[in-house]
This record gives sequence, C-alpha cells and structure tokens, in this order.
Amino acid sequence: MMDSQALTIELDDEQFEAVLGDNLLSSLLSQGADVRYGCRAGACGACRLYDASNCESILSCQTTVASAMSLTRQTPAESSSFSVLSHVSLNEASIELTLLGPSDESFGDRVFVSFPFEKLSDEQAHFYECMALNLAGAPLKVVLQKKYLSDEDWLRALALASDDKLDVQLSTGMRKGRLLFEMDIADVSVVVITSPDNAIFESYWREALLDYTPTFLGHFTLFANNDLTLSLADDALIAFLQEALANSGNTPLQLIYHGQNVSAKDWSLLLRPLRIHMNQLHFVR
Repeated sequence: MMDSQALTIELDDEQFEAVLGDNLLSSLLSQGADVRYGCRAGACGACRLYDASNCESILSCQTTVASAMSLTRQTPAESSSFSVLSHVSLNEASIELTLLGPSDESFGDRVFVSFPFEKLSDEQAHFYECMALNLAGAPLKVVLQKKYLSDEDWLRALALASDDKLDVQLSTGMRKGRLLFEMDIADVSVVVITSPDNAIFESYWREALLDYTPTFLGHFTLFANNDLTLSLADDALIAFLQEALANSGNTPLQLIYHGQNVSAKDWSLLLRPLRIHMNQLHFVR
C-alpha cells in the first residue's frame, strides 16, 4: 500500500511526508517547503541541504528518498567574532559590510552572518547566508538585504558602526575562493546574467571578473516576474547574448547565471538556437 511507503522528512522545525523512491526536492516543493533550487541538474548547489542523519551535505534535486531523513538548511560551521570595518548603504534595502576576522574566504564562498543578542533574552540568533564578495587576501565583504532579514535584525544592521561585532560562521573542510577557478573561465569571454534579487551584485561581479579575465562582456538582469522562466523569452536578453557572441571573438562565450528557479532544461531551450552549449553555462546560487 502507498501508506506503507510513506516516510517522514524533518526539515529544521517542520515535518513532511515522502514516498519511498521520490525525488527529495520535488517532494518537498510539492508540499510547500521553503527550499531553494536552481538548475535541478546538480550543477548550481542552490538546493543543498545537510543530512543530520548521515552527517553529510546533499543536493536535494539529486537525492532519492530511501528512508526517513532529518535535514537542515544550514551546514554545520565554525563561528567566530568579526569586527565591522565599514558599513555602507547601497540603497534603501541593501547594506555592504566589510568585516575583519579569521577568514580566508573570497569571492563566491558562502558565509553565515548573525547579530549578537542579549544573553538573558529568549531570542535565538539567526544566521543569514551571504556570498563573500572580496578578492583573495582582502577583508571579508558581504551584502545584507532587507528582504531576507527579520525586521529586528534589519534595524540592527542599520545601527551598526565601526568596531561593532558580528558572529560569522565559516564553512570548514572546504577549499576556499575557487568559484571562478572551477568555472575555468580565465582569458575567455564572459557575461553574467542575474535574477532580479541579485541585481545588486553587478559591480562585485565586474570587479571579480575583470581581475580574472580581460574579456568581461557585460551584465544582464532578468526582468521581475513570478515565473523567471518567462524572462528567458525576453527579446532584450536574446539581443544581449547575440551582441556578446559577436564580440566574443574566437573563444566560446561563457555565461554565469547568478540566481535560482530557472532549470537547466529551460536554459537549454533558450541557448540551443544561439548555438551555445550547456557546458558554457555556469550556475551560481
């Protein structure tokens, strides 16, 4: 019977049911679970969860449910205290922080930032995932966006001053600063396409890529839409890619997609008529 195959999936403080043999990501999404995803092909890492049952990190889009699972969105990491070196408002909803602490993270690495709270408070510190934006050897730089923070923590972010302290969790047992290296894009033509939520990162991509390759051909932000796959049919995007192809010379054009919720299949439908192969597309969550 179907019921005899039902298995409990614990995700942080929520419980879901899955059937033996189900795809984990599809099952969670079908029940309204808040799980990030991107390519659904195991390339971008957006759907990564931590399996506490087996003490390992998994890609939910590539995982078949074989037993009950205890999962969390946050991978265990070491926490350290960092000092605020600078605090810059990028716009009314985004703040750039430069932090000094024991970190060798650089562009593309993932860190988790939390605001200290009163020890006697019942409040629990919440860690927010951020992308390291600094070049190798520079102090850690991150951007905090209002839409991802609680109201209380956004007020804390606005009130930060130099030498204030933040807690930062750093991933352990991972090679750092290898995002661009692993794309193998040195000395080739590159464009960056971002989801609307990630438009704020344009200048950071530009700085990182110009330090890595002399042929950065531009940045394009998909238009805001509840279904980002519809943005791929935008004439402006197609024109942008056609111009980049014309300017790429003799090297295959490399595309970086910084965003989520657009599958590799959807990208393939866009890129095939342009004769851009899927191995030229790189996903960044």
